[in-house]
Amino acid sequence: MQINKKYLSIVCIIITLIIGITLGIWQTKPPRINKASHIYPAYERMMSNLQQMAVEPHPSGSAEIEIVRAQILAEIENMGLTPTIQDTVYTLDEVIEKLLSDGGVSSMEEFWEVYHEVVAEYYDLYSLDEFTEDFLSSMFNEDGNLPLQNIIVKLDAPDTDRGVLFVAHYDCVPEGPGVADNMLGVVSILEAARSQAQNNALKNDLYFLLTDGEENGLLGANKFVEANPDLRDKIDLVINIDSRGNQGALMLYDTSPNAYRLVEAVKKSDAWLYGYSVASKVQSLMPNDSDLSVFLNEGYNGLNFAAIEGVKDYHTMEDNYDNLNRATAWHHLQVILSIADYAANNSLEDLQKPSRDAIFFPFLPGGMMLMTDIISHILCAIACAFALIIVTLRVRKKKLKPTLSTILMSLLIPASITCSIFFAAGSYLIYIPLLLIAITSVIKRWQKVHIAVKMVAGIIVLMLWVPGIITTWWALVAPMML
Repeated sequence: MQINKKYLSIVCIIITLIIGITLGIWQTKPPRINKASHIYPAYERMMSNLQQMAVEPHPSGSAEIEIVRAQILAEIENMGLTPTIQDTVYTLDEVIEKLLSDGGVSSMEEFWEVYHEVVAEYYDLYSLDEFTEDFLSSMFNEDGNLPLQNIIVKLDAPDTDRGVLFVAHYDCVPEGPGVADNMLGVVSILEAARSQAQNNALKNDLYFLLTDGEENGLLGANKFVEANPDLRDKIDLVINIDSRGNQGALMLYDTSPNAYRLVEAVKKSDAWLYGYSVASKVQSLMPNDSDLSVFLNEGYNGLNFAAIEGVKDYHTMEDNYDNLNRATAWHHLQVILSIADYAANNSLEDLQKPSRDAIFFPFLPGGMMLMTDIISHILCAIACAFALIIVTLRVRKKKLKPTLSTILMSLLIPASITCSIFFAAGSYLIYIPLLLIAITSVIKRWQKVHIAVKMVAGIIVLMLWVPGIITTWWALVAPMML
């Protein structure tokens, strides 16, 4: 029976779209909760702690944060560990001085002129008076002070003084209880500390830092770095968790420069990884910071993880226990436990060696492709050269026709080169489709194989682009619509 080519093409396109979009969306989702997993008891304990600790808003300096702090300390002591408290007190003048210094301005008027749009977006404040009186001044007690207490736990490895630092802030904004931002990160780290508390054969020191005053301008992290200058040459990797959303996968979205070896290390763990090197480059252009920013500015190497879906609940009373996606919570725990376990039981000497920029992106659920920028440039060159040869041969044989593949290759060759030079982190989004188009055009004479390869190529392209579009929506578009 003769099959109509037109109908066959339509069916193949529909199948390709369904499979590609489905796999693309699936990649952005956290792993399902597995009750048979060995980490499930830790998950239940984590969720119980989260429910108890994140009941009310607990901003820095409040009576509520003292309750949360006491709960955290009790939990650490129940593990048989001894926490260290780093006390510090900020005055309003000190906070303003830091604000001006970080902003590169000399007065509050100049600060407002430069940053008023950012303040309006993140804090819903629309005048300098509102910002100084309703926001800055409200941080301080009757004496004009803002007391902060960082909580630090260190697990000593017997044969090294080098280690990994896990960071999450336990304060929140006054407008919400801060379940996703950031008590979920806190209780995840507590479980990581618990999981290694009795490990007497650690390969690396493990530090667990719960900072205070993050929402007030990264104050706790700043004080920790200032008070521990010797750690700069002892910490090989900083892992920071600080989510903006309460749904979706935990995403690796920011790295220090030349982070290939760092990402390679966490990729070797059992973590279900999801992340984009593109996001790291975009993050560097954004005005918002996290505690990791403090460490990166001081020359530490680090990785930033966050959930970004569900941003409508960010900094509101809706950022509560009931609205937290349970699979998102599971993903937080799975990633942090896996990285902690890998750091505890494996040498990280390679992290001290020179490295290259990391190009990474999700490919299949729980999988992440990783390469250096050099490899990416080489692949781009191969794709462009291959496509250029095909187009050139068609011209010489006078077979250049305005076919879709020829037009696309002609456009994507210069686009790939330009992107590889100026935005290497995202160039794979262009040169991989270019390479696939070139391959499919070569095997066009074998119809059945050609159809199958075109479908596979289409699915791969959708798997690359769909997660990126979804991530862009949650990271950039959705916050602007609130």
